[in-house]
Amino acid sequence: MKSRFLIFLPLLALLSCKDTPQIQNNEPEEKADTVVRKTREQRILEKTYKRQLSADGDTLLAYIPQDSVVPFFTRYGKENPETKVRLITSYGNIEMELFEETPLYRASFIYLTKNGYFNGTFIHRVVEDFVVQGGNSDEKLPSLKRASAGNYKLAPHFIPGIVHGRGSLSSAKQWENNPEDWHNPFDFFITLSRSPHLDGEHTVFGKVIKGIHIADEIARVPRDESDWPKEDIFIDMEVIE
Repeated sequence: MKSRFLIFLPLLALLSCKDTPQIQNNEPEEKADTVVRKTREQRILEKTYKRQLSADGDTLLAYIPQDSVVPFFTRYGKENPETKVRLITSYGNIEMELFEETPLYRASFIYLTKNGYFNGTFIHRVVEDFVVQGGNSDEKLPSLKRASAGNYKLAPHFIPGIVHGRGSLSSAKQWENNPEDWHNPFDFFITLSRSPHLDGEHTVFGKVIKGIHIADEIARVPRDESDWPKEDIFIDMEVIE
């Protein structure tokens, strides 16, 4: 009787060991797959939003790696649907509407406006009857803010039928050593007349809806040989709705 029990016991152990690995192999694989998927999504979002302060205590922009620009501003655009902004100058205000057809440009401009990037920058190029350009200031704080954001760029986005006319709002870009044709979201310009040579070269992402005469007045100020206004024309920017 004793020997039969001893023979049965090893058989029971073998059966138990055979079943156990099947349970352990299925459930952990499912959990591991879920963890990897969540971790990747979290990693993309977490690494794009790291608040920083300058040595003087100024709030800087969140760091946005170039490979995270699309997911970051896609999400930001859904959470921040505003389309109208106000450019404030000592000459008066200019109101602009951002196109929903260029969603990353709209979201980026709203993001920069809400985070105060444009405040304290200035108009750095004026040409009468042609253009007023601003935003890309080399002053300390704006430079720090651009650097803190990783100096991210936007891919061109040309809308069929949308051309550079009077009141168009467009994004500037670097013309040399820029094979990807990246546009600079920190540097914008308003055209004051039909400018076909800019079509297909710069992304139009909005238009002036009020105060174009203010832009005309600014474009007539005295300028140097580089089209830089001889007087500093500082600007602020705010979201209207």
